Amino acid sequence: MTDKQVIQTHHISYEPEITVKLYKGEHWAITVLNRRKKNMSKGFLRCLKEYIKKHEKDAVDLDKIENGI
Repeated sequence: MTDKQVIQTHHISYEPEITVKLYKGEHWAITVLNRRKKNMSKGFLRCLKEYIKKHEKDAVDLDKIENGI
């Protein structure tokens, strides 16, 4: 038996309102990153860019899942 993943809405911006759908763990991770106001290394950002390049092709469109498309 597999548990269904929880989908949450995350605000990228409040003014103007821009939201995206994320899995619960991703929502937690981006919230933690957004709370870091300083001490961000260029190396860390480079790692994130590489992570995106490796995984972007496999990303799931959660709007399509929730809408049954």
